[in-house]
Amino acid sequence: MTAPSPFAGATSLSDALAAATARVGEGLVSVSGRRWPITGIAQAKDLVLTAAHAADREEGLRVHAGGTWHPAQLVGRDPGLDLALLRVPGAALSPVSWVEPAQRRVGTLVLAVSRPRGALRTRLGVLSVVEPGFLTPWGARVDATLEADVSARPGLAGAALADVEGRVLGMYVSGGPRERRVVLPAETLSRVASELLAHGRVRRGYLGVGTQPVRLQGQARAAAGQDTGLLVLSVEPGGPSDAAGLALGDVLLALDGTPMGDVHDLLARLAHDAVGRALPLKILRGGKLEEHTVSVGVRP
Repeated sequence: MTAPSPFAGATSLSDALAAATARVGEGLVSVSGRRWPITGIAQAKDLVLTAAHAADREEGLRVHAGGTWHPAQLVGRDPGLDLALLRVPGAALSPVSWVEPAQRRVGTLVLAVSRPRGALRTRLGVLSVVEPGFLTPWGARVDATLEADVSARPGLAGAALADVEGRVLGMYVSGGPRERRVVLPAETLSRVASELLAHGRVRRGYLGVGTQPVRLQGQARAAAGQDTGLLVLSVEPGGPSDAAGLALGDVLLALDGTPMGDVHDLLARLAHDAVGRALPLKILRGGKLEEHTVSVGVRP
């Protein structure tokens, strides 16, 4: 009787990782539009998601799939998330399979799979962080925080972060200080792709007002019933806040019932679902509370 190979377990794992890489690779393309090709993920048979910084122009976009370069059209961009959606007319791409949010677990093996210049590349790591989402400095919402301890070498823009079954958890884009790579989770990619298909951009709310956080003291604090607010430093003429009657020196206390402690509170409430709505606004003016209604515009 032949003794089992001491390498059987390692060989089995190696084969599984190679198979997962190949499965993800079927849904990856190369995107050329700026200085060098990067990776794109097939969202549908003729749609590709990629990093927006590589698709910052509408002319000359190309996608390499099936051994051929195809001309591509820019459907829309969201610079706030470094995300772009391309249409590849006549292509027959293979959309990737996505991991459901409930199936993401810290400690699982993951693969960062890319195809920046046609050839498939992969990096092995561990999913080290799965936490609630966050708001970028530009007011763009990322639905979940995903981090993996894969190599930080260049070449990950537009790459897929996948599990060992070849299902995609998210896509790498640029964001934060020093162009740090951020993983946009599947639900964010799906939501933004729908917005780009419908409007060519992601619509985010806009009040036309400049603010800074302020700590309330004494009678102002007692009248407001809270410790902090947003001091109005500027009001755009003809903008939503101007139409609502806001003025320099006012303190924003709450928008649609949400207390305004800092600018992130305001950005979070001005997500795309606020556009076009008339929302109640509570302010402090001259030590007295006032109620206004503001019609949320679309950020230019």
